[in-house]
Amino acid sequence: MWFLRRVLVITSLLLFTCSFANADINGGTTCAACSILVGLAEQLAQVHTTDVVTAVETYLCTNLPNPLNEACRALLNEFGSALIDGVYHNETPDIICHNIGLCTKEPGTEFCHAFPLPSNFDPSFLRIKDKSAFKRDKSDNPLCTLPGVKEICNIIDRFSNDHLPIEDIDRDKFSEVTTLRGTHWRGKDCDDTKSNFYPGRKPVNSDRVADSNCNGIYGVDPHSGIPFEEQYCSKAHSRGIAILGDSAGAHFHLPPEYFMAETLDEDTFQDVLMLLTDEFDWPQLSGVTAFATNKWPHSIDGPVDSLYMRLLKDNKCIHRDYQNIAVNGGDSSNMHTIMKGLARNSTTDYPIIIVLALVGNDVCNGHPDTLAHMTSVKDYRSNMLTTLSYLNSTLPVNSTVIISGLADGRVLWDTMHSRVHPIGQLNSDVTYRDLYEYLNCLQISPCTGWMNSNETIRNLTSKRAAELSQEGKRIVETQKYKSLDLIFMDYDVGDMISEWESKGGQAWQIIEPVDGFHPAQTGQALSAEHIYNLLVNNYPDVIGKINPHNSKISETFGNQGGY
Repeated sequence: MWFLRRVLVITSLLLFTCSFANADINGGTTCAACSILVGLAEQLAQVHTTDVVTAVETYLCTNLPNPLNEACRALLNEFGSALIDGVYHNETPDIICHNIGLCTKEPGTEFCHAFPLPSNFDPSFLRIKDKSAFKRDKSDNPLCTLPGVKEICNIIDRFSNDHLPIEDIDRDKFSEVTTLRGTHWRGKDCDDTKSNFYPGRKPVNSDRVADSNCNGIYGVDPHSGIPFEEQYCSKAHSRGIAILGDSAGAHFHLPPEYFMAETLDEDTFQDVLMLLTDEFDWPQLSGVTAFATNKWPHSIDGPVDSLYMRLLKDNKCIHRDYQNIAVNGGDSSNMHTIMKGLARNSTTDYPIIIVLALVGNDVCNGHPDTLAHMTSVKDYRSNMLTTLSYLNSTLPVNSTVIISGLADGRVLWDTMHSRVHPIGQLNSDVTYRDLYEYLNCLQISPCTGWMNSNETIRNLTSKRAAELSQEGKRIVETQKYKSLDLIFMDYDVGDMISEWESKGGQAWQIIEPVDGFHPAQTGQALSAEHIYNLLVNNYPDVIGKINPHNSKISETFGNQGGY
């Protein structure tokens, strides 16, 4: 619940945090939200040559949809005078946020700043507003006490924390709505009043009358008298596709345009409510479960490809049989709860191919002593075996689990640190190095180990990641299960970069432009190609032969009901 609360508050301010850490200092995510918003406000005033309050009201609040525009105005009403005063005194966004009490400087710590400090900066001269209104414990957010913002926080508190569709009448874990863990995350339910009608199941009575498995194929061929499911799908190699993973698998993405005053206009936020209700993830465009062309060009760009789309092209009988059970902050230690969001019945459903991809969070955290908080090899093995044991007990026989190794995240610093971040584009004053150091100062970094100027720490983080990957490979080589076949897959970012560069691209294009951490849309598409080629070249029996009836299915059922 705390994660969703943070997402709603910060996105309602059009700010980002790429951390899911349990603790922070110096104001943490609230401070980061304030500094980025104030920085954007100052830049809007600069671009439009007006005062800062007018700039925020005219070019930010007005362009936001309800209820975010009301939250924006509530914040402007609360802090507008302090903002004007700070600008008058030529204070940077970080100093302004400190002076109004949303950022702090705890004893023995540095003054955290994303933007350059004045050359004559002296922290002893900071003007500090009474912070009594913002006293909090680590799990709360002081902004949620404000009118307008408080109502939004209350809405998010109604969300469940089990990563299941919020609207699911028949409780079969499938839904007819798009967001809120609906069809963007798993195939569309074709009848939300019948719990035995859902994607991925074996057809009921050959789907002579109704489409029980939601693949759009049902009825009886009037010429042969044979049900279409039997005629087109009974001999096909039908396998569902799912991912159990973290924010990389969910495809976390914040539009860089949200942070660029020079391009912000009435179209910038047209998708923000959808993003909010999808936790700022894009599973519908991810490397494992993407099913659609990009319908949101104002918010995201890049090629779209996925394992699901490639296997659907081979066999149209698996239409809608995808599930993205990936969660921001997911790692091997919390997979025992995440995995229970997967919908699969061992007797009534088809086998499934699961990509178990935990590519970073077992070594990534926001702690300054990051090495002490990484998952040990022993715990990683225990966690993974717990997950596999559960999957073996619940999945149909002949299912496959592809265990992904961890990434080597040193590529993040090497590729990004000297580049200018979107919030710094206007004045060329904030680089990714500045961002990384700022998040580390607040102890809210998604990965202190890799987003770090200290090369030794980066190398030690990659060393632990390699050790965990090796343990994953050892599990695949030694463990046998009744219902599961195991495959190990390297998550080789270097190979994907080389592949992209061979096509004329540049390495930075596969990394998310706002957080400088996650795989971007291009990186997602490259991972789809990587997984599919692994199966085709080494495990062709997992994907089977191309269904010879695909053209007949298209001819008879068109788009099979769409998505």
